[in-house]
Amino acid sequence: MGVIVLLALLAVLGQLANAERRLFIRDLPDKAQRCRNTVQGLHIIADDRGVVCKRSELNYATGCCTIGQQHDCSLCNANDRCCSEYEACVSCCLSPQYDAVNLAKQVLRSPRHKDSGFWGDAFEYCKGICRTHSRSTAHENAYISPRHHCFSQLGRPMLSDPLPPGALEGVEVATGDNNETCDTVCAARRKLCSAEHLRWLNSCDRLREHFDCEAGCEAVSGLGPSYVDASAPKPERPAMCFAQPAGAAQLSCGAREANHKMLCPCV
Repeated sequence: MGVIVLLALLAVLGQLANAERRLFIRDLPDKAQRCRNTVQGLHIIADDRGVVCKRSELNYATGCCTIGQQHDCSLCNANDRCCSEYEACVSCCLSPQYDAVNLAKQVLRSPRHKDSGFWGDAFEYCKGICRTHSRSTAHENAYISPRHHCFSQLGRPMLSDPLPPGALEGVEVATGDNNETCDTVCAARRKLCSAEHLRWLNSCDRLREHFDCEAGCEAVSGLGPSYVDASAPKPERPAMCFAQPAGAAQLSCGAREANHKMLCPCV
């Protein structure tokens, strides 16, 4: 009888020990860091820490890059915040200097649509804003530049150098109607057209700030900065923007042409 009781007691103690061991194993914390990442990159990946790495350097169990460069902006242009690779754009966008944490709370998911709400966090914001959209394209199927992943509010690459500080200080930039000169455009605003300031408007970047330039933008001798009306006959290249080539003759406030809308500096 005593032997049976002893065996029963040992069995109970064994069950308690197993239960404690199972409970101990179950309660061990998972110390592995987990990351969200950009997922679709064929060759490179960016995770939510801002680390960009080769796909072969990704830990698929955690979603994190095992090695790589954090906040890598080497493929991006600091002036327009546009990058040649999507993953590089996300990585650079997450750099503290660009304040993605606060912008995610202020920028709508879909511009001009308040019901779209704001971004969940910095990583979601950078993933969304770095995607290619119509502002970085011309002809609807061609990119303005290889750097077409942008995390600026402008959302498109700049093809010329930034304007010098104060270049357009005191200048009202206005757009004309078809066949209207800049002299006429500025006179309607009780101002004068400044031929001196026309050179600062003579670029595709400045034109795209005021016109859609849906068909693209080219430097062509002749007129100053202008946009061809979208309803113009096809031979006139509707929806095209034109600027004078660098080093061209002085631009004129009196230039005009049918179906062209001029970009004018009024002072």
